[in-house]
Amino acid sequence: MPNDMIQKCFFIYVGQTDMDYTLVKKRDYGIKREPQIGFAYLSAVLRQNGVESEILDFTINFYSQESLVDYVTKNSPIFVGFYAAAALKTKLIQYLEALRKNFPDLKILVGGPDIYDCESYLDSGADAYCIGEGEKTIVELLAYCRGKASRASIKGIAYKENNRIIHTQPRGLIENLDTLPIPAWDKFDLDKYYDYHVFDMVHPYTSIMTSRGCPFRCAYCVSHKIWKNKYRRRTPEHVMKEIDYLVLERGVRYITFQDDIWSWMDDDWARKVCSELIRRKYKLKWRCILHPLSFLKSREEILPLMKKAGCTSITTGLQSASKKILQNINRSPAEPEALAKLIGTMKKVGILNNTAFIFGLPGETEETIEESIDYALRLKPTFAAFYILSVLPGSDISMMKKDGKFYTLPQKIVERKCKEASKRFYTNPGIVFNIFKSIMRTNPFWMLNILGHPKYLLDISGISKARVRSID
Repeated sequence: MPNDMIQKCFFIYVGQTDMDYTLVKKRDYGIKREPQIGFAYLSAVLRQNGVESEILDFTINFYSQESLVDYVTKNSPIFVGFYAAAALKTKLIQYLEALRKNFPDLKILVGGPDIYDCESYLDSGADAYCIGEGEKTIVELLAYCRGKASRASIKGIAYKENNRIIHTQPRGLIENLDTLPIPAWDKFDLDKYYDYHVFDMVHPYTSIMTSRGCPFRCAYCVSHKIWKNKYRRRTPEHVMKEIDYLVLERGVRYITFQDDIWSWMDDDWARKVCSELIRRKYKLKWRCILHPLSFLKSREEILPLMKKAGCTSITTGLQSASKKILQNINRSPAEPEALAKLIGTMKKVGILNNTAFIFGLPGETEETIEESIDYALRLKPTFAAFYILSVLPGSDISMMKKDGKFYTLPQKIVERKCKEASKRFYTNPGIVFNIFKSIMRTNPFWMLNILGHPKYLLDISGISKARVRSID
């Protein structure tokens, strides 16, 4: 048995080839591969504690159940940790059960956003489910796996004992994100990751996070419940330290900021990050997510600065252009007008925009869906993504559904309208011309990548059938 300094821990992401449901549909699988940031943070923390880890990303290197069992047999890891999300549940549990069957004494940990059904994973053989942030918890779980701590003493986990699910005392959030180490990016071959949604994406590519949490309480989302409705942000200096490493040491040329909302309510933070990127003169391109109400009073200043700093694309989630529907999901009725102005500013400075809509929200009618379609056709963002609602376990909508208070259109009508919306948007001559012009200006070779995924092209054009199922 190797000593603790060289014995590894395994982190496993099973991938989404056979997912139960997804907000982005199966069409997106294959045109997007992003490294698991959470595993990179946990690996960095373990390294600080003298333990190395290995990240098994099935989207890059697939393991069958048999081959995973063989790999675990050969390496005898301290523990195996799985990332859990509702979309991965069925597949993940199959792997979990296979490991438990073959290794009765192996420590198996699970963590991720599927916290409202941790019982399924514990019943299938997991020793503990980590609830919330894992950087502090993983150190204590490491001690448990080595026989030096009890599960009952560890905050922020659930485990099964004597046929009962036990939840330990909640663990508080990490207040100062700058205390976290830079993620262990050396665990990934960044040339193997990509996102072909982005015209001008270049390798090496990765995604990073500059904040955690979301200040909003959208009824279809669980982020505010996982992060306790608290928004925390890293300092510009800490963010730039990570970017410096990625650019100078790993050669990264494109970054996606995966924050729920980039630089919310802090214009100075955005100014500092953009100014530092400009000062360094990196040939770095990036994109982020903004809220329709972002930079309300400073858009004419901040967006040109973002463009100069390398921002090429911004995603905005409006979800609905209907004020009634927005109120039903705890969103502001002022958002459609605010987003219209934001899109106008993005067009003026030359930043591409992708606006997202969800059909089938509480109170949805064919008329409210038409409002959203008409809005997209009128504003003409570079892209529009029309999604069918997936009911996330633990969301406000899931509670409404459970209580019999969720009313929306029949699923078949929602699917038909979603398909119709994509077809009307992506066959609009003006929109198609603008997309083609953007491709030719930024990266004509993008077409070679996307032509390898014909199902994606058929789906966004509304030709193929949407395949999305909600969870009851």
